[in-house]
Amino acid sequence: MSPWASWTLLATGAVFVLVPSVALLRGWRPGGLWWSEGPVSLLGSAGVALYGVVLAGEVPRLAGTSADVRAACAYTALGLVALATALVVLYDHLAQPSRSKRR
Repeated sequence: MSPWASWTLLATGAVFVLVPSVALLRGWRPGGLWWSEGPVSLLGSAGVALYGVVLAGEVPRLAGTSADVRAACAYTALGLVALATALVVLYDHLAQPSRSKRR
């Protein structure tokens, strides 16, 4: 990937992933989540973890590091994807109304 594409990915990820994620962490609730009882900070944390995936993938490439460092960063990115998935699943579990409330 060219350096221009890497910088573009970092910038668009910052705008479209990092900014809304930080807003969720600071307490902002988008219109579609007003009804939800789940903690939206979990979704914000998942977004920050996903931006960490972008950083772990692109920064070593831009820095021109060795293949071993890029592989270690790729494994770190894989762990961050697993963390983000776990946070979204936890949010979904906590946001569902309890069975006693459904009756």
